[in-house]
Parts: sequence; structure tokens; C-alpha cells
Amino acid sequence: MENKIEDIFSWDGYNNIGIGSIAIASVLNYRKVLSVPKALLVIPMITHTPTLSYMSSKSTLNRSSAALTSGFPNLFTNFNERFEDSLPLSLNSIQYLVHLGYAKFDQNLIFLKKLEIDNEFGTRAEKIFIASKKISQLLNDDSEELFLNLRIKL
Repeated sequence: MENKIEDIFSWDGYNNIGIGSIAIASVLNYRKVLSVPKALLVIPMITHTPTLSYMSSKSTLNRSSAALTSGFPNLFTNFNERFEDSLPLSLNSIQYLVHLGYAKFDQNLIFLKKLEIDNEFGTRAEKIFIASKKISQLLNDDSEELFLNLRIKL
């Protein structure tokens, strides 16, 4: 399958550094310290509309990564691809949060101040903020277990 020039040089303004920073900062609001491997898992979750909808639903229960991936495999069938595609956005979002003073980097990403999300950020940002609590709890698993359960190939 050949790539069209439009596919190679397309820019997805929907998933940008602002959305990425909001997502990671929202998780940091709960976790306070986030390892880089775990921080890299946040954006692939929130940029996938079905996963974001599931994680932001009030009826969704907190689950471990093993329970979530086995109970809802359709949300994670292409997670490795999403993970790889989002690496530049994830790293830039982390850098931006550090630059803005919301976090510092010292082997881990460390919470410095809370990012307050309200309706001025839009409904998608509010949905991400709601999902961040469940995402932060999902990230309680060890990094190795998360990467294994999410089938990330390193």
C-alpha cells in the first residue's frame, strides 16, 4: 500500500500539544509523580475516542490493566500503533508542561501545580479531565505489567 503525500504530511490539529498537556497534567493532578513510561501511555488512551468515552463514563468501574484489556479488547486492539504514533506528541506535551511550570522532570514527571480545567477549555478537555481519574488509577500497575497487558512492543 502506497502512502499519499497528504497522508505523510498531514497534521492532526485535533490531537495537539494543548490536548496532550491537558491529559498528562490532569493525570498528574491525581498521581503527583508519573514515570516517563506511564506518562507515555496517557495520550494513546485519550486520543482514541471509544477509550476516552469509556474512561470518562460515570458508570465505568476502576479496573486493573489486565481486567480492562481482557474485558474490553476492542479498546486496545491497536494500542501499540497508537502508542508509537503518539510518542512525539507525548514527549512534546511533557516538555511543554515542564516549560509552563506545571511539572518538573527529575527522573520522573513531578507535579508542581494543578491545571484547572473548566468549560472554557471545551467539552473534550472536560471529558479528558473526567477520564484522568480512572486513567491515573489504571496506572497504579507496574510499568512492565501495563506494557505487557497493553501489548506494547519495545
